[in-house]
Amino acid sequence: MLTAVLFVGCKSDDDAVVDPSGPKEVTTINVDVVLPASIRSQWQSSIDWALANINKAQQQQSSQVRLNLRYHDEDTENLDKLAYKLTHPEAGEDTCHAIIGPYHSSNARDIIRYAGRERLPIIMPTCTSSELQRSNARNTYTWFLTESDVTQCEMMVTGASKMGDVDVALIYSDDTYGQSFRDWFGYYATERQLPMPGSGITAYEEGKSLTTFLDGLATNAKTKRLVVCIALSDADNYEEVTQQIRQWYEKLGSKLELQVILSDTALDDEVVQNENLYFNYGVSPTASSKYGFPQSFEARFGRSQKFGEARIYDALTMVALGAAHQRVNGEKCSVAGREVKYYEKPFGPTLTDHMRSVVSSDAGVSCGWEAEGLARAFSEIAAGRSVHVTGASGSLNFDNESYTKVLGTDYIFWRTIDTEKGRSVKPILHISTESSNTQASTKSLWELDKMWAPEYEDVAVHHNLPAVTDRWAVVVSPSTTWSNYRHQADAFAMYQLLRQHGYDDDHIVLIVEDNLANDSRNVFPGQIFVERSSDPAAVNDQFVNEDVRKGAVVDYHFSDLEPADLADIMTGRSSIRLPQVIDPTVSSDIFFFWSGHGGSEEGPLWGNEDAEDYFGKDRIRNIVKELVGTDAASRKYRRMMFAIETCFSGHWGDALMGQPDVLVLTAANEHESSKADAHDRELGVYLSNAFARTFRRQIDANNEVCIKDLYDELFKTTKGSHVSIYNQKEYGSVYSEKMSEFLPR
Repeated sequence: MLTAVLFVGCKSDDDAVVDPSGPKEVTTINVDVVLPASIRSQWQSSIDWALANINKAQQQQSSQVRLNLRYHDEDTENLDKLAYKLTHPEAGEDTCHAIIGPYHSSNARDIIRYAGRERLPIIMPTCTSSELQRSNARNTYTWFLTESDVTQCEMMVTGASKMGDVDVALIYSDDTYGQSFRDWFGYYATERQLPMPGSGITAYEEGKSLTTFLDGLATNAKTKRLVVCIALSDADNYEEVTQQIRQWYEKLGSKLELQVILSDTALDDEVVQNENLYFNYGVSPTASSKYGFPQSFEARFGRSQKFGEARIYDALTMVALGAAHQRVNGEKCSVAGREVKYYEKPFGPTLTDHMRSVVSSDAGVSCGWEAEGLARAFSEIAAGRSVHVTGASGSLNFDNESYTKVLGTDYIFWRTIDTEKGRSVKPILHISTESSNTQASTKSLWELDKMWAPEYEDVAVHHNLPAVTDRWAVVVSPSTTWSNYRHQADAFAMYQLLRQHGYDDDHIVLIVEDNLANDSRNVFPGQIFVERSSDPAAVNDQFVNEDVRKGAVVDYHFSDLEPADLADIMTGRSSIRLPQVIDPTVSSDIFFFWSGHGGSEEGPLWGNEDAEDYFGKDRIRNIVKELVGTDAASRKYRRMMFAIETCFSGHWGDALMGQPDVLVLTAANEHESSKADAHDRELGVYLSNAFARTFRRQIDANNEVCIKDLYDELFKTTKGSHVSIYNQKEYGSVYSEKMSEFLPR
């Protein structure tokens, strides 16, 4: 949404009235700040201003908090050793109470790992890696003050959509930074209903020619306007990429109107001032002007704030307020009305929990970021009352699970202009995601229902199907590594679900590597989980804290099979090497589940994420065609359902269009990756994916659920990709056909 501008004034620090009696008690909080020296220099004005306002705000308090900042150069320190030292102080060394930083997402993992052992708060003003934020989403000590690059990707696509009817494409750097854009660009293009011509997305490596990719965009464009978004981690590469685009566009002529949007790494003086760069627009996080910080900052310091300055201000004030709350409440701490308890050391609440308590309240006195507002906050906290704090960067609304990941960030959509002093940046659109969690919009769901209902509500194919005599299932996970734990875990959980709903082992073929239970990194030897919780209220949920490996009969280790073997297994061609196959007939229902990695060209991969082979759209299509047979007498199934949990799994849905009585549910469409879910800190891996978890829970709650209702729930709960359904016209009414067709009890 577009935000209105509200100026909030504040007195200068020079107007402060000092309490001559002085404080009766001072609590010193050691805050270790990990930043590149250049960034510290840029942020020093905000740091000094925050400290001055924190001190000023407590002048009338008998007990006060003082922040003692200790700086560490992120570019020169050994961060692993530093993290260990901060969390394991030697005798005589001062304790570290909180860490602010690092600046770069790539430097955060080691510090987070050490901080977690003591639940030491680590507040990261600018770490925006979606994978970093996602893997730490449930941690109570990791604080992210800027939304991830997922949201920036959304802002880029939103900016493109404001240009009218356009096709969109993405060029990204093949590294951690670019991965967020690669994973989410297709999702938001789908949300905005913007076509992606050709392959739509390509990785950039230094020296790589983009001509073939760009030609594909021009050939397949559906509109007359093309918007190319570029997200590169190294700002030095923008010149080479945009020069290639310029040369290609000049040769193209007037066939298309071209616009180029750059990501936040381009908001750099060397990029902005470089006349050789070819681009039109850029996107970058900024501080909200709604609460007056940018205006007050410019009036005070005579310059515009740089990215991150408002967030370092907020980081310092949050630590101070949390320390004040801890001083008053001690071992009693509630977050959003729930008393804080832990089942592992340290058992009691720490500073991070008191910080969470401060920001989790929607009630209480509203307090601003300036000295006067902070004084009100300290006073209310001292009196044992709740406060609702507004930060310098914007509204401090955090996620309602851990209360450590901010939900709102402001962005500017900008372009460059030439002035007498040189080229400068001009904001042309201010976009706020305040209170947004970037889930699929209700509008998109409504549009989907509107599209489906007239076509399928009262329509069903009639193929004169016989009564069901038996059911068969094939469950596959091609992943073999510990880091891909979730894929095998979901396969085992699906096996258990099938057993619970009437399948015996003779009617299930389970294909997994089965190397997790006894892996040396498994802290629960012999066991595999898809969900773990220390919350007593959660143990009644299906599979929570249950070993999904228990009792499972593994038919084939994945590494012992070749792609061609799956055709034999599916079509009943047993052999000495392949003794366990399914043996369906024209009256058999077949359920097929696949959980693994996928690639952008053909979907599911035969192996891990680094596998070079796709299983192949032609191969899966040919298997189904063989089951269809040449006539009614040779057909080997009654109905068939595929549930595919991989990135770009929509390719298989497209490959199976037109096959009779076949339905395909995919975790993502052909342009999107599928997201891991349920990260477990103790095991250090993701346990499951949202698609599989929701599928299990829906069936467990009601196996009579109609396919349309199951699909709706999958769509709403699978974040980051569009769950898709294919071939429903050839299957029947998704409003009347039920999942009990495949899971009968």
